Amino acid sequence: MWSRQFGSTWWRFARATGVGWPGRAGVWVACRWPNAPPSRAPVNIGLMHRIQALLVEGLERRDPPDTRRLAHLLHLVWRTGTHPVHKPTVEDEAQHLFRLLTDPILDELLQLRREGHAVRLRTWVGGDKDGHPGVGPEETDRSCNLSRARLLAFINDSLLPPVERDVRLLSGRRVPDAWVRLRAAIDSLQVVTIGDGGRIALLGKALTRLASAYARRHGQPHPRLDDLRLLLEQFPALVVPLELREEHGLFRRGRPIAAMLSYLRDVARGGQVDWYVRGCVVSMTDRAEDLWEAQALVRGLLGESAIPIVPLFEMPQVLPRAAAILERAVGDPAFSASMRRDGGLEVMLGYSDTSKRMGVLASRVAIHDAMTRIGSWARRHELRVLFFHGSGGSVGRGGGSIADQAASWPAGALEVVKQTLQGEMVERTLATPEILRSQVLQIAAVQAAPPRFAGASRAAHDLAARSQHAYAELVGSPPFLHLLRDATPYARLGALNIGSRPTTRVRGAPTGLEQLRAIPWVLCWTQTRYLLHAWIGVGTAWRAVRDDPSARRRLLTALRRDPLLRSYLRQLRFTLTKSAPVIWREYVKTLTGVPPRLVTRLEREWTDARDLAAQLTTGDDLLSDRRWLGESIHYRAPMIHPLNLIQIEVMAHPRLSPAQELLFRETVTGIAAGMLTTG
Repeated sequence: MWSRQFGSTWWRFARATGVGWPGRAGVWVACRWPNAPPSRAPVNIGLMHRIQALLVEGLERRDPPDTRRLAHLLHLVWRTGTHPVHKPTVEDEAQHLFRLLTDPILDELLQLRREGHAVRLRTWVGGDKDGHPGVGPEETDRSCNLSRARLLAFINDSLLPPVERDVRLLSGRRVPDAWVRLRAAIDSLQVVTIGDGGRIALLGKALTRLASAYARRHGQPHPRLDDLRLLLEQFPALVVPLELREEHGLFRRGRPIAAMLSYLRDVARGGQVDWYVRGCVVSMTDRAEDLWEAQALVRGLLGESAIPIVPLFEMPQVLPRAAAILERAVGDPAFSASMRRDGGLEVMLGYSDTSKRMGVLASRVAIHDAMTRIGSWARRHELRVLFFHGSGGSVGRGGGSIADQAASWPAGALEVVKQTLQGEMVERTLATPEILRSQVLQIAAVQAAPPRFAGASRAAHDLAARSQHAYAELVGSPPFLHLLRDATPYARLGALNIGSRPTTRVRGAPTGLEQLRAIPWVLCWTQTRYLLHAWIGVGTAWRAVRDDPSARRRLLTALRRDPLLRSYLRQLRFTLTKSAPVIWREYVKTLTGVPPRLVTRLEREWTDARDLAAQLTTGDDLLSDRRWLGESIHYRAPMIHPLNLIQIEVMAHPRLSPAQELLFRETVTGIAAGMLTTG
């Protein structure tokens, strides 16, 4: 499973001798595209791809690009705009997502598999019902059919033409007859309908028959028939397999999730339902009964152990109890038996909501502790655990390099890496075969030489606890909520056509942080260039430690030994380098009358967080060990500044005209594209 999240899609990488889990290393990717803030108009994305191709063409020729063509494309980009003209539907998101699976990307996935890298793709588009009023069986059907159309196009355009040409070179009837049967089996799959599983099974038999006949006649297999076999291993039903998600307490007959499961059961008739859907995530899991309820519904509709039930632990008060919840869950014989039949248990960890509620450092420590406890519990029960990391691209949503993240994972957690790819990270990862390969090989390198696990230090726990206390005090105060509402795009999120999912968990204007979804929360602070979500609370915590000689000594000693602490500080250095306090001050000065005392405290918080980050550096450059990254930020930032100033001017108007609203949308899209780590 490619575990990183795709549109909502996951992808994580497995380097293995076989396919899948348990018993195999792998990358599983989940793509999560819905609600992706930096969503751009498809026309704009297409134009940018044309510009990219033009520039690459010039580089390959070692000549400047054709300036007339480049100027024309840039003019079209300017005139057509970057922002979608309407709020995207789930179908729009699915269309965009599956367009990214170009023939070169699919070919690269097959090549990686031939090299022993088991990469799996899954998607939540059409399966993520959690809090989404626009998702039901119709959207599930559209997702399956859109991914089927893309994969069939790859087969018909890239895989089959060489086979047909070579089959015609042969005399005799056996091979041509087998080719006709394969062609008919593929033609029968144009639409995903009831009984599709049976037709997929016939395709598998037709492929085996043709491959065998061809190899006997020619003395060697046809490479493209082998590619088709690998494609069916990657996508057993010729769809990007779904993973479903719904909130605890809603797994009941008569609910949309039951209708989605019933649809998938009927479609899979004649084959296997796990060709189409590979798991069911129970969000906001906080007790064993949540898992039993979901399993009872899935078992009643799909049969015994058809797909795994995946708890999602994402609340600060639940993470410490996660192992105890699993202990009670396996006390149910049916639930325990299903786990042991599947060979293990998948556990999803939510980074975004955890960070939003307790701060980034405290969230990382809490998730680390939960993974450690769950790992110890699983070993006692002789179970294998696959950790599914529900992280995004930004530091505030669990982002970072695989090496930094894995530094704090317990033993065994790297055997299969499963993560979500969200927002712009989906498009960036699937932009070219070279980028995809680079991402996969980075994971393979960490899997081949995993970092030596060391539990989070006492100093890290102490700093995290202090930062969590300061975070809760600041973020929960009425003046801070006033600042969030007036000095960020918070109050105008409804005007943005950036995703099909609602921006809040309640109808009407939200009245507190709990009601604001995690992605918009990160979006607000990324837009204002303050990136406050990633460092607030840490400055206060460091100040207290810095003033205590023994605590300071423990922390500085831990920095040399604690991989979690060092990983967090590396990401903090990156975040603070990207932040622009001078731009933030313009938002505050122009848009809000927040008490100066709060603004002063936040500025001191930023300064002290920077001082902490500097403990891992020499000199004034926080990115002295990654100068290429510092240069990238340095050259990109001035191009974002004007967009911020325009956004501030637009937001200063209490009521926006249609033209002003359009301008506001363009600034949001432009800033998100420039900052790169919103999703």
